[in-house]
Amino acid sequence: MNRIQEIMSKMNISNDMGDLSLKKPGKITKPSNKCIYNECDGSGMIHYRREDGTEAMTFCKCREQRQLLNSIKTARIPKEYHHKSLEDFNVNHYQSKDAIKHAKYAQKVASGFIKSFETMNDMGKGLYIYSKTKGTGKTLLSIIIIYELMMKYQINPLYISVVNILSELKNTFHQKEVNSYDIIRSLTEADILVMDDLGVEKTTDWVEEILTQILDERMMDNKPTIITSNMPITELDRKYPSGRIKSRVEKMTFPIPMPEESVRSTLSKQENDKVAKLFFEDE
Repeated sequence: MNRIQEIMSKMNISNDMGDLSLKKPGKITKPSNKCIYNECDGSGMIHYRREDGTEAMTFCKCREQRQLLNSIKTARIPKEYHHKSLEDFNVNHYQSKDAIKHAKYAQKVASGFIKSFETMNDMGKGLYIYSKTKGTGKTLLSIIIIYELMMKYQINPLYISVVNILSELKNTFHQKEVNSYDIIRSLTEADILVMDDLGVEKTTDWVEEILTQILDERMMDNKPTIITSNMPITELDRKYPSGRIKSRVEKMTFPIPMPEESVRSTLSKQENDKVAKLFFEDE
């Protein structure tokens, strides 16, 4: 087999295909439902013929979508929040005028942070999103921000709750296949880290030491961190008496006070109303 035949064999082109210049230009790859755009065979590549009869390969649009899904998986974004954008942070879900005012402010700061991320990244400046009320949209807003950043800047973020950070580290005490160093390194090296629900965990000297280590390393490396919490920064000293957490959070973040109104309760009621209609639509 000569070199031309070898190449044709690899490209699945037989000798009886005749002169390439006589073949019609266009796509050779057969579309498949494995591709969400029905453009390629699911491989993420499209095989096509040019006007001059030569053949080439190009990327399919689904490849970018797959890369995004892989990024979401790597970022550990909960399924509930996949593909959320700023448009999904609807200020009209809040009821009171004061809550709507705070929601609009939070939305504006989030939008500004995304637009100015290159500057924020250089400064190592993140956000501190807080409210004493549960279900106000803190987690949603934090994940919207990192999702938008993934889309716009192709960064590698990481989302994790503080409780899960501590739980995973404690599990390493009894597991040889995973060590605490690897977990902490993944947290300190992420392009942007979301630490969700700071303050809900039971505080011990060990907990404070671990959180200080994570924040300290990220601060030293100028890596932005987004923190959500049920308390303002001014109250962190009561939770973490050494004062090291508060001082680092003050330096590393810009505070965003969220509405003191549970939008989760409002949305849950709306969802249940829809479910009830489905159950009783024939009556």
